[in-house]
Amino acid sequence: MRNIKIVLMLLAVSVIVFSCDGEERRKKKAKKEVITPTDIRYGYDFEKYDVHSGQVEKDWTLSHLFAKYDVSQAEINEAYLISRDSLNLNYITPGNDFYMLCTPDEDTIHNLEYAIYVKNAVEYFIFDFRDTVKVIAKRKKVDTEIKEIAARIKKGGNLSFAIDRQVQNTAISFPMIDEIANIYSWSIDFFHLQIDDKIKILYEERSVEGEAIGIGDIKAILFNHKDRDFYAFLYQTDSSTNFYTEEGKSMKSMFLSAPLKYSRMSSGYNLKRRIRQYGYRIKPHLGTDYAAPYGTPIWSTADGTISKAGYGRGNGNYVKVKHNKQYSTQYLHMSKIGEGIKVGKYVKQGDIIGYVGSTGSSSGNHVCYRFWKDGKQVDSRKQKFNNAKPMDTTYVPAYLKYVDSVKPMLDRIIYPVFDTIPEEIDTNDIMFEDSL
Repeated sequence: MRNIKIVLMLLAVSVIVFSCDGEERRKKKAKKEVITPTDIRYGYDFEKYDVHSGQVEKDWTLSHLFAKYDVSQAEINEAYLISRDSLNLNYITPGNDFYMLCTPDEDTIHNLEYAIYVKNAVEYFIFDFRDTVKVIAKRKKVDTEIKEIAARIKKGGNLSFAIDRQVQNTAISFPMIDEIANIYSWSIDFFHLQIDDKIKILYEERSVEGEAIGIGDIKAILFNHKDRDFYAFLYQTDSSTNFYTEEGKSMKSMFLSAPLKYSRMSSGYNLKRRIRQYGYRIKPHLGTDYAAPYGTPIWSTADGTISKAGYGRGNGNYVKVKHNKQYSTQYLHMSKIGEGIKVGKYVKQGDIIGYVGSTGSSSGNHVCYRFWKDGKQVDSRKQKFNNAKPMDTTYVPAYLKYVDSVKPMLDRIIYPVFDTIPEEIDTNDIMFEDSL
């Protein structure tokens, strides 16, 4: 009897061991059968499909995109209606990528299961033709990282040139320049930058899957102009997001510093200017000339009402704006006056009132910007104006703490060093003749 019990115990142990060993073998076998995807794109394993790819050609519609595949016109129409009405995909753009994921079956020619249309670096659309037609809008994850950049103004340079030298072969140069010009358009004359003006910038770089796709917000800037520091910090309150100085003052003022975004100041206000064409006799220049390409938009430097708009023998096409009892501005030699600009019309700061040209007494494309104070023409670049409405005092303590945390990051950035000693820039080497 005892021997029988021992035998039964041994059998039970062997069954348990065998069972565990079998379970372990099954786990190992299951583990070996897992296939690791090698080409995951847009959420699909491209290795599992017969993939056809290409780029949208000129004048293509969805019908052209799906013409070679086993998709009926009714399905194409349904896909178009869904994408147009629900997803705002009204058309496909030439040059954009597409991928067709077909059933990998030798007996079936181009049996399309999914189509992927890439709208841009972030957005793409999935067309699902397996059963009922579905269209899904997708977005890739966008990562942001704080980056820094510093630049100096060199001979013959301007803001565009300076920054482009530091960030060549990237996608951030011109959007960044545009934004900086907007931020400082009230305080810095970008047509009259000085040699060795310097700039430091903290900004967000946006990337998708490790590839940079452009800039996000500019977080803070230090612009050193004529040896004076101009700080600008982006800050969000409950009502808005704006740039402010380190003390919490608005970057905006009553007047923009110039009537164009950025180009080149070709001739300044000068009561003793001598003109070569007139035998170098003195002929006062009561405005500031800004050279720019033909057709460049000209904007009103402040809110006001159009007091004059028309053509004058010397002025060419011109517009005059009365801002209040004290100030007026005038813009000469336009190629044409802006649409709807006429006497009595109210315009806001930054509204387009005309376009650069060379009409009237002018020898090249430019705008002559004239400035009246108390009925007398004065040098616009020497006027001082109050800032716009400052930050609400309730936000100032938190803002100053924020500045204390960000300002040291700007200050520690090192300016680049000139390769050679820059030469002087003659900003008055080109003169344009216009009427008094």
